Parts: sequence; C-alpha cells; structure tokens
Amino acid sequence: MKKILLYILIASTGIISYSCSDSLLDTKPLDKFTELDVWNDVNLAQGFIYNTYESVIPELFVNPNDRDTKMGGVSCDDYTDNVMNGKSDNIARDLIDKYFDAGWATNNSYYWYGKAPLGRKGPIKKNSFEVIRDCNLIIEKVAESKGIADVDKPALIAQGKMLRALIYFTKARLFGKYVIVDKVLTTDDELKLPRTATIKETYDFIIKDLQDAAVDLPTSAAAGKLTKGAAYAMLAEVALQGSAYIESGVQDYYQIAKKASEDLFALGYNLDADYAGLFNNYEKALTSSEIILAQYKHIDATVFSLTPVQGWMPNMEVNKTSGTPKLKESFLGWTKNWPSADMVDDYLVTDADGIAKKYDETSYYQDFMTNGGYVSKAVYGHRDSRFYASIVSDSTQLLSNTVTTRIGGNMHYLESNKGTNASTPSGYFIKKGIPDNVVGYKAVVFTNYHQSIARLGRSYLNYAEVLLRLNQPALAIEYINKTRTTHGNLPALSAGLGIDEVWKWYKIERRVELFLENDRYWSLLRWGKTDGGGVISEINNKVHKFFEIAADGKSFEIKDLPIKIAEQQKRFSTKRYLFPVPQNERDLNEKLDQNPGWE
Repeated sequence: MKKILLYILIASTGIISYSCSDSLLDTKPLDKFTELDVWNDVNLAQGFIYNTYESVIPELFVNPNDRDTKMGGVSCDDYTDNVMNGKSDNIARDLIDKYFDAGWATNNSYYWYGKAPLGRKGPIKKNSFEVIRDCNLIIEKVAESKGIADVDKPALIAQGKMLRALIYFTKARLFGKYVIVDKVLTTDDELKLPRTATIKETYDFIIKDLQDAAVDLPTSAAAGKLTKGAAYAMLAEVALQGSAYIESGVQDYYQIAKKASEDLFALGYNLDADYAGLFNNYEKALTSSEIILAQYKHIDATVFSLTPVQGWMPNMEVNKTSGTPKLKESFLGWTKNWPSADMVDDYLVTDADGIAKKYDETSYYQDFMTNGGYVSKAVYGHRDSRFYASIVSDSTQLLSNTVTTRIGGNMHYLESNKGTNASTPSGYFIKKGIPDNVVGYKAVVFTNYHQSIARLGRSYLNYAEVLLRLNQPALAIEYINKTRTTHGNLPALSAGLGIDEVWKWYKIERRVELFLENDRYWSLLRWGKTDGGGVISEINNKVHKFFEIAADGKSFEIKDLPIKIAEQQKRFSTKRYLFPVPQNERDLNEKLDQNPGWE
C-alpha cells in the first residue's frame, strides 16, 4: 500500500515523522481520533510513541546546572572544568552559587518533574510522571489491543519499555532513588508513593526494562529511532553509572555492562574516521555507521536560536571589533560557553619520537622555548585531530572568517566593542557541533541540527572503563586505542602499562572524545563516588587561566582571567553526588525521604 509521511511539529524544536496509510488518513480528521482508534491501529500507536520520544530524548541532554531551559544541551558541560560560562560583568556571588551549586534547588521541583517549557514559545512539555504514564500506556494498551496484530506488538511494547527506562535514568542520575510507577494509575490507586527503598532498586528497574526492550527492538531502524543497539548501548552505560551508587551487587553491574557492550559490538557498528563530520555535518550523521542513537532536528521546524549552536557561536559584528583581520561576516550567537584552557591542554601532541604528550612536554615546545618561533607551530601543531574538529584557536577558520584571539585580534576581548563576554575568557571558542556549511549565520535562520546520545566511540570507552574496574588493563588499552587512533590519529598506547597509568590516559581520552556530549559531569561523579565519595577537585574551586598570544604570534602568556571577565569558580561538596528531593514535594507527600546531607 502507498505510504505518506506525516510530520508532527513539536513546539518548534524539531520533527518526528512516521508513516500512515492513505486509507487511514481518509477516514476522519486528524483531531478526531479517539483513544480506541490510537490503540487499535499500529500506525497511530507508533505515532503516539514518537511523540513520547520527544518528551524523553531531550531529557538525556539536561545537565544539573543547565541554565537555559529553552535550549536543551547548550550547557551540557556547563558544570564541569571543560568549559567557562558567560555571565554579566557585575554578577554577584550569590548568583554564582545559584548557577554552580546544586544546593540552591532544595525547594525547586524543576529536576524532579523535568523540563517545563519545550521551546521559547509553544506548549508546556509534559512533566516526568506524565511521561512515565505515557510509557505505561504504550506497554499496557498495545498488549491489550484487539486491532494491532500480534506480530507488531513486541516492537511497540519494547519502545515503551526503553522510553520508560530512559526517563527513569535521567532521574536516577540526579536523585538516586525515584518513585517507581510501573502501571497506569487510576483514581482508585494510592497516589502518594514513596521512593524506592534503595538506589539499586531504581537502577534494577531501569536495567530490567532495557534488557526486555533489547529482545524485541529491531536491529536497524530509521535514524533517531530506538533499536536493539541503542538498548545495549544504554544498558551498558546505565549499569556503569549505577555501579558507583548502588548499595550492593557492584560486580554484577560490571558484568551486565560488559555483556551489553559485547552484545552491542556484535551488531556490526563501526567507528567513523570522520570525527568532525559526526557532529558538524547533519547528512553525514544520518548515515554514519558509528552513531547508534541521536536526536535529529529538521530544518523545517528548527532555528539556530533553539539549538546549542546559538550558545557556542561568538557574538561579534563586523563593525563592532577593532581587531584584525577584518571580519568578513558577523557572528550573531549568544556566546554562553567557551572551552577552558585546561580542557584544551588535554588534546595531546604527537612528538617527534612518536609518543603522544602534553604540548609543553614535547620537543617542539622545548625548541620553541630555546630558539623561538610561532606559537601556532609549537603549541597547536601535531595535535590530536579532535582538537581541530572541536576547538577554534588563534588563526583558525570559523564560517568564512579567520578568527584571531591574540592581542589585537578580531576576537581578543580588548578589541570588542560589545563587551567582554562577546569574546573569549580562555583564548578559545567551540567548534564541535557547529554545522560546517553555515552561510549567513543568524539566530532566526532555519537549520538542521543533531545531538548524539549513543555512538560506538562512547560505547568503546564505557567498555574500557568496565575492564579497568575488572582489573583487565591490557584489554582496556585495546579499546582506548580504538578511539585514540581512529578519531585522534594519535599513536596507540603501549601494551603492558600499569593500571594507574592506563587510568590516567583513559580519563584524558574520554574527556576529549566526548567533549560536549553530556558526559564529563556524570563521569566525574561516577569516578568520585566509586573511589570513595570525596570532594571532586576538578569541579571544586577550579582555577581557570587565560591563554593569551602576543600580537606577533611569537610568544604567549598563561594569565589570570581578565578582571572584567566574570567569576568562574565552581564548588563541590560531598552531598552533591545526588540532588536534594525538593522540600515542597516532601511537604505534599510525607512518604518521600531525603538524600544524604540535605536533611
């Protein structure tokens, strides 16, 4: 039968598409379908499921201090040492605490319920318990359906279970224990429910749903749709993250993560040698053999201002900078985030002896210090290939412009007539995730955009971490080397390294491979919790520096931040391994207990 593509516009953030038959659409207006219609037709049921995707998937990008609720993902590394964040020059310390200390949320239900506005305009997004109800409806109504063929039911139910697992994972990462609702509640049910007795109980629930879903999800599907591979990838990551928090059964969780990873690898995904294209080229991402699950936002319903690009793009007009060279076209972003100099230093350099090192440990740098030369050659030459795909440094290209961050450059903060925060406080801008075919950039220009959730490179590193926890460093090195050599074009780590040395290189590899993929914060928490639950130095009073190159490009200084650039200090205390259960929710439901340290 002939198929047509029905587009459902979701609050101007993107589109979800699914196929319906001509005969079905001819029967009645789209706004007249009853609940009975939906759950008795496979296409309408799938349409309901796709709408539920749009409620669940964006939550995977929310970071605990994502300040911009209108633009999910713009702050995906916000509360980490990976980035520095835009603030007004006169911001007070109490607002820094609000943005960078989870303690401010003790009576705020934002994260307990999920994001409220889906876009700058448009409908209010469903809260988490409404989404959980939708997932339960999918599972129950499809199973009961008389109109959906039995052969079609397992894949529909599997999607419902995986979506339920994903929304619960977003809450488990924040709160540990959460309220389990595993059926469609009615007014006859008790609606004041407690959190699970243990964190493990919450994670066990998630893991069971993902294990069930993996059985019946298809091996392949259209880009952005749930598959068997996506279930395995998320199962491994859930078990790995949960292993740091559960009260017992840690070794069992490592084995779950290990098996799920191996099941994933058996499906035939491949690393993509074009690392930049994975993030900067929409068409490339749609067909890449590396991407397992991503969110795709279509040009028909997406403008730059509703994507993370708006917060990464500089804000500088041609006539607003006195620096050289003269800009060819204006940057009209909002400049909310910049890579930290510390982050940039972790992109290694392949030295003349064939060993990857920090830039200031190389022979190139030593020669520069002795004989002089250009900073670009001594500091930025021979870098990890992901550096050039992810970071805009002095004298590199962004859109049609050559960007210069050096003294007197068109993006040096003293040359900006638009204020300090339009330039960079670190000496770098973000390139990763900015489409490579942008022409005439403006906030209101329509664009395709995508964000990766699960891909093979991430899964290889999850597997390597599990192997390290299982004291198998030799095998872990093999999987670290897969991304290190294919994406970074770095020399492979040598076999036979001690486990402490492997951990050091693993953490650097994970940091640069997954920059801006909403990983750093959760990894820091996981490592800290597993290693004893102490204060995490990377996000506690971190001192950021400004990498400033001289006007002639032949020398540089690593300086304290310019005084006009806002405070970047972040704080961490041990109670912040979990968010507090909002007090106003506890006032409404006496069965809700509080997380440690927040009583």
